[in-house]
Amino acid sequence: MTDHDDIETLADLLDGFPLTMIVTLDGDGNPVSQPFAMQQQHHRFDGDLWFLVSVDSSTAGRLAERPVVNLAFSDHDSWVSLTGHAELTSEQSYIDAMWDTSVEAWFPGGRTDPAIRALIVHADSAEYWDTPGSTVATVFSLVKSKVTGSPIEIENEKIDL
Repeated sequence: MTDHDDIETLADLLDGFPLTMIVTLDGDGNPVSQPFAMQQQHHRFDGDLWFLVSVDSSTAGRLAERPVVNLAFSDHDSWVSLTGHAELTSEQSYIDAMWDTSVEAWFPGGRTDPAIRALIVHADSAEYWDTPGSTVATVFSLVKSKVTGSPIEIENEKIDL
């Protein structure tokens, strides 16, 4: 069973990423990546990540065939790779929970557009790499590594969810 602290650590890291690269598999099993906006401002990570997607998109088509996904997150001092399985649903309450003006450009018909699907990624595992803190601390660690010849200190953890 996953430790509550592991989920909280991941949730804190994921709060800092507005975008992710979602990797799906095409019909031949080849990985395909594309950016997706996170909808976590409406739903804090608890083992699931939430997105909105058009049922007519190539992503939705690939997920209908093969619901396995990888999500890659990156910023200047933290990285997360999360693997899970995808659920596409037209459940209006999920769509309503994620709806805000930022998605209107993709769904001009509004929150009741029949093409909208909630994409919920149920995490199976995650791995993260996190540097010591602020940009200053990261730079300090890099300089220290260079001067001492020892590897930079990066927190790395693999979590099964």
